[in-house]
Amino acid sequence: MNSDKIVSCDVIRYDAVKNIFVDDKKLTSVEKLFELRLNGKHFRNIFCTPENIEDLTVGILAQAEKIFLIDDVINITINDSKIEVETKLKLAPAQKNFSNVKFVARDILNCADKLLGEMSTTHDKTNGTHSGILFDGKNILIFREDIGRHNVFDKIYGAALRQNIFLGDKALIFSGRCSSEMIIKVARMNIPVVVAKSVPTTYSINIAKKFGVTLAGRLTADSFCIYSNPERIVLS
Repeated sequence: MNSDKIVSCDVIRYDAVKNIFVDDKKLTSVEKLFELRLNGKHFRNIFCTPENIEDLTVGILAQAEKIFLIDDVINITINDSKIEVETKLKLAPAQKNFSNVKFVARDILNCADKLLGEMSTTHDKTNGTHSGILFDGKNILIFREDIGRHNVFDKIYGAALRQNIFLGDKALIFSGRCSSEMIIKVARMNIPVVVAKSVPTTYSINIAKKFGVTLAGRLTADSFCIYSNPERIVLS
């Protein structure tokens, strides 16, 4: 199987039962390098899954506070290894304002089950990607996946900006672990609730409390734990 994000690789597999080496093929996630250039100058190199590149680009620039709205972007040109972005030079920062939104705990769990059980098809095939969704309490608005967990957040951010989706009343549900830098990303995105599959760090919990982000983790089939600002997750 070969696609933009999955390839079949020749491997030599060790079989411990027979104590032999066997020629085999395994599906592997594609990683690609792009040079991101901003207004004619090198900005950074990006290693990513080669899909939804426009979303990733917009998300990265927004996280770096090079843009604040999709209208700040004049043009994005992508070729095989280079991304050229032209932006407006005079920018006004967007207003950050968390709403008093509430999410039902069971709805979060059901949504997480769809992400981890049904939607993460590339990870199921390769065991090599992260995935995440933007959730409004009823519907999944955006799904993105990538080899890099930072890229997942940036792709969701970029997609939301490009679609003019207000983020101050949404939740981000993620297949991995939320470390401190991920919580900072969420705060910059103005998303009030993040739910991660794995366990947060102590510093990420402290950062979430500081920025007013509701952080939940330790997702299982029938439970999760809330580590900060629990008032946004309710029973009904």
